[in-house]
Amino acid sequence: MSDSTVARRSFVTHLATGAAALGAMSTLGCAPSGSTAAASPPVKLDELEQWLATFKGANKCLYDCVQAPGASDGILFARNLLALSHEKLGTTDADMSIIVSFRHLATPFGYNDAMWMKYPAFAELLKFDDPTTKKPARRNVPLHDQVEGFSDASLPGLQSHGVLFAVCGAATTFIAGMLAGKTGDAKAIEAELSANLVPGARIVPAGVVVVQRAQKAGFAYTFAG
Repeated sequence: MSDSTVARRSFVTHLATGAAALGAMSTLGCAPSGSTAAASPPVKLDELEQWLATFKGANKCLYDCVQAPGASDGILFARNLLALSHEKLGTTDADMSIIVSFRHLATPFGYNDAMWMKYPAFAELLKFDDPTTKKPARRNVPLHDQVEGFSDASLPGLQSHGVLFAVCGAATTFIAGMLAGKTGDAKAIEAELSANLVPGARIVPAGVVVVQRAQKAGFAYTFAG
């Protein structure tokens, strides 16, 4: 065997050995290391997001009530979603996650009768008459009366099916300032209003904020007027 043949075989052998070693190194380089990458920290939910996360029904909807007539419509729409989903699609209350939001000029519908009695300005501001007395309302009418012809189309009727209510904090601050005028204690009135909500309601930072957070949490949005 010639020297050139031996040299050629030696070169091929070294080349194969080197390729095998390179392959092994590549495999080692691609293998996961003993230390795993640090997990991303959990997203911290704010107070409003935590509340929205408590709604477990898969069918989520927020009704956005802005004007006095919109409050009645929002209540009716929520009632219809519940009733017709149950009647036509077989859903139960547990399948539904519904919020009726009162903001802007609909905000006073989130306050109880005591506030409507104490502050006649609500009815004047909303130009809202009690259908029973035909005079400016001194009670929160949907807290007692159903939308005519529709069972459970009232605040207690909705609450009995798990519907909850959001009340605009920004509008509450504005209303308190209006009621206080130049000489009253706006902060005290705001605290009073916030402590006298209808059952199933909570103050939110602003109606527009709960609308945004709710959509982020998977709620469909419906403008009630």
